[in-house]
Amino acid sequence: MRSVFSDILDVFRKKDNQVIQLILINVFLFLFLELLKFSFRFLPQPDLYLEFLSKNFYLNSSFLENIRRPWTLFIFPFTNPGVLSVLFNGLALFWFGHILSDFLGTKKTMIIYILGAIVSVFFYQAVWGFLGLFNRTEVYNGTLYGASAGLYAIMFAAVALLPEYELMFFRFFIKLRIIAISFLILSLLLNRYTGILNLGAASFGYLQIKFLRSGFNITEPVENIFNWFSNLGKPKKKMVMKSFSKTPAGEYSSTKFFDNTDTPDQAEVDYLLDKINKGGGYESLTKEEKNRLFKASQSKD
Repeated sequence: MRSVFSDILDVFRKKDNQVIQLILINVFLFLFLELLKFSFRFLPQPDLYLEFLSKNFYLNSSFLENIRRPWTLFIFPFTNPGVLSVLFNGLALFWFGHILSDFLGTKKTMIIYILGAIVSVFFYQAVWGFLGLFNRTEVYNGTLYGASAGLYAIMFAAVALLPEYELMFFRFFIKLRIIAISFLILSLLLNRYTGILNLGAASFGYLQIKFLRSGFNITEPVENIFNWFSNLGKPKKKMVMKSFSKTPAGEYSSTKFFDNTDTPDQAEVDYLLDKINKGGGYESLTKEEKNRLFKASQSKD
């Protein structure tokens, strides 16, 4: 048993392991809440305890309830309605999370997951608030779960970053964007409330990458907060400024990109990502280019 706890602690001690950490947080929170629910049934008046748990650990669809208990908004990205949801979200997060973190780094991936889920709540409130003006029966007053919303933020961030990326299913190669869009449509058809949350998170993840590629990082304030906490107690690193010259055509010279003595910057990363999108996917990169892209993903964290 001690070895199991040590292995779990090692997962959270590792620097570039945020995807696995997100999966474990989802699992542990689900087990913790389910254990509490089970224990409350042996107490007198269990409904009182279950109501307290529901109000303080789960996000309610009511805007006023969320104002009264704002901490539930930060627990929301890690909540799941059932065991199947935990399994599906965990597996999908493992696949798509690692695809995204290979190019952006694990810290940005984690931020997209958390912010995507939180933004989906405001998107949900706006959509159902607007629909409620025309049809009062469409107002849903119940519990919202956010793990799938965080997953869709990562999924569509990966689509925006690598639209031509392919995954193999039963010996068939399917483009990443086809898989992501199919899952989103399915979620809307199965449960329109959860589907709206997923749509909001997917829009955030997609737009975040589009803005990032244009040079505007909408999550920069949150990243700065994360970096500030992670750098507490660490010695300050000496900052080195560098610049790149452009060719007459206005593009960076490829000879500048592959100087292995330094860390790739955003211009080089954009160059490599454009090559992936236009040249047949990740395998179109040379071994040296793959190493450079990997080095860039590590520097993001």
